[in-house]
Amino acid sequence: MKNLYLSLLKTRSVIIGLITAIIFQVLFSIIWITGYDHVTDRIDQFKIIIVNEDSKIGAQVANNLEENLKFKITQSSVLKSAMDKLDDRKVQMVIYIPEDFSSTLQNNEKKAKIIYSLNESNPSMLKSVMQTVEEKVTSTINKESVKSGLQFTFEQMHVPSNQVIGLSQGLSERIHPVVNNINKVSNFSRLMVPMMLVMASFTGSMLFIMEMNKAAKAFKTLYNRWQRFGARVLLIITATILISTIGSIMVYVMGVHSHQGFITMWYFQMIYVLTFLFLAQVPFFIVGDAGGWVNISMLSIQLLSSGSTIPRELLSNFYQNVSNFLPATYAVDGIMKLVTGGPSISHEIIMLFRILIGIIVITLILVALQWENKKEKSSNLTNI
Repeated sequence: MKNLYLSLLKTRSVIIGLITAIIFQVLFSIIWITGYDHVTDRIDQFKIIIVNEDSKIGAQVANNLEENLKFKITQSSVLKSAMDKLDDRKVQMVIYIPEDFSSTLQNNEKKAKIIYSLNESNPSMLKSVMQTVEEKVTSTINKESVKSGLQFTFEQMHVPSNQVIGLSQGLSERIHPVVNNINKVSNFSRLMVPMMLVMASFTGSMLFIMEMNKAAKAFKTLYNRWQRFGARVLLIITATILISTIGSIMVYVMGVHSHQGFITMWYFQMIYVLTFLFLAQVPFFIVGDAGGWVNISMLSIQLLSSGSTIPRELLSNFYQNVSNFLPATYAVDGIMKLVTGGPSISHEIIMLFRILIGIIVITLILVALQWENKKEKSSNLTNI
């Protein structure tokens, strides 16, 4: 037993397996801990649009919200434009103050409405954070600075002085919050689908490319580099069709249906799986067998920065900038729109194709720069 243990421990496969396991620990620790470091301190990076249609008290309220809420606040007068940005996840919330806000406040028998809209087609953390905004808004309106400003506004509207103080102090009790969320998600598992598909797709791509790279070595002296590369491309296309077809069918069978149809889901999965496969083979052209370890770091970075677990707005500038060049970012955005609802995924498709073309160009350059020894060249000539 001891001799067998020592013999196995000295084998190349076991040594590589141990090194790989250790690299997983090291890279995941470095990337995930640094990526999540102080994310709660960056909640103020969330964007909120305040749409105010009331030129009197509503304007005062909107200005005070902009000054007191610890978010990136912008004001707009066009509700549809703001809602389109919310639907496309360019902002995290829309606060709408209707035109009759002032007149309703002056009627003691009615409550004025402030409407909050949130896009639920986002990581669950965003929903929990944004649900506290309603309370923040109400507490902000209650502040003395707001009350004093509103007292002045009431006086300008010629409201009797004996009613001014009462109206100002009772304002918070007369604000009725209305929640009008879009792309509502009733099943939490739907929010996990983007992360699941991206992780499964890229991990599968890593393993497939690693095994294909091993198999290709046996034919290194029989075929030239361009023949080997052509065969790799054909294998990648074959794998893409199989992986995306099985993946789309499995998701559909498990009850997760695309809002834009099964064919769109299948087509989109083919695009990002194809991109993953081409991306996963690049490190092998650069560092050989160690490319598998490079892919481990790419897997971790893409899962972290794609927005599948937490909103990208909470990440550091480094990870936000890196995410713009990684396919997982656009894969997650597209899957989220397909599974939970949202606008067209044309932008995500275009970005994935741009990344894919860039990867193919880099790969062609790497293949062209590959060195072949004399034995390989002479063998290659007989196959032309």
